[in-house]
Amino acid sequence: MSETTPVSLRRQHTKERLLAAATELFAERSVQAASVEEICERAGFTRGAFYSNFDSKDELVLELVRQRGAQLVEVTKKALSLIPEEQLDGDALLSILSRINAVLAAGPAMDTNWVVVRVELQLYAHRNPELRPALAEATYAVASLAASELGAVLQRQNATLRIPLNQLIIIMDSYFERSRSYEILGGGNYPLESWQEGLEHLVRALVVFPETDE
Repeated sequence: MSETTPVSLRRQHTKERLLAAATELFAERSVQAASVEEICERAGFTRGAFYSNFDSKDELVLELVRQRGAQLVEVTKKALSLIPEEQLDGDALLSILSRINAVLAAGPAMDTNWVVVRVELQLYAHRNPELRPALAEATYAVASLAASELGAVLQRQNATLRIPLNQLIIIMDSYFERSRSYEILGGGNYPLESWQEGLEHLVRALVVFPETDE
């Protein structure tokens, strides 16, 4: 084993703790208001530890978007893997949807802090135009990967879309985020069943399954 391996693991652990602390503070105080010092204090590290991992708070912000994006793609892959290889009709596919919902609901897209932080990131990009290109690139990369995974499943199932795939990704992402926002605003009074039912209606409206739709 390489002698540098423990150092690399410690460095990764430090980075993850800094990102976790930043997520909490961004949700509590906004990206703009949270300082490097506060992030370090919350994570239990010095400024030196911060700057050995990130050149600036903006670099941490971009890394956070990439990290959450990678997690979201992995959760999406896991959810879509529940759909078997053999072709199913629309009703059979929809019967699997509840299991897919459970996987997605436990993923980063539905995490309370992340829902709030996503809004904060949009505001931060609005107030800091120089960050917009890099933030947009990181965001679009995630959407592209998710579209690739979903597109492969739809093709395998011989299902077609009523709208372009990239638009479906945007609509589903917006639906997840808005549903979670309603739950937060309502103090948790937005049951998972309502979210699942709405997602099923969305799928029925936008996806044409073989042998079930005209």
